[in-house]
Amino acid sequence: MKFELVVTSRARADVLRNAEWWAENHSTDQAISWFDAIYEQLETLRDLPERFPVAPENDLVDVQIHEMPLGVGKRPSYRAIFTIALSEVHVLAVRRATQDRLTPADLE
Repeated sequence: MKFELVVTSRARADVLRNAEWWAENHSTDQAISWFDAIYEQLETLRDLPERFPVAPENDLVDVQIHEMPLGVGKRPSYRAIFTIALSEVHVLAVRRATQDRLTPADLE
């Protein structure tokens, strides 16, 4: 079964903010490559999103949330936080793996 992918406005803003950081701290070309890679990886959630583990923040909300490692290189340094609802995958946030856990307010 193919799932519909819904990237929330918050998650899109997260990706854009991180791409801007890449442009400022690395290069515009690297930022574009990172941005494209993140969206390509998010697209894979259309197939078997359940393969990813439950996120540490799962105990904060009434629905089950998962996390998917993202990034470029051998060690992904970002993670997508998402839910699965019927035939849709909702990406709620994209954060650096080293950031603090999301709070309930972050997940609203």
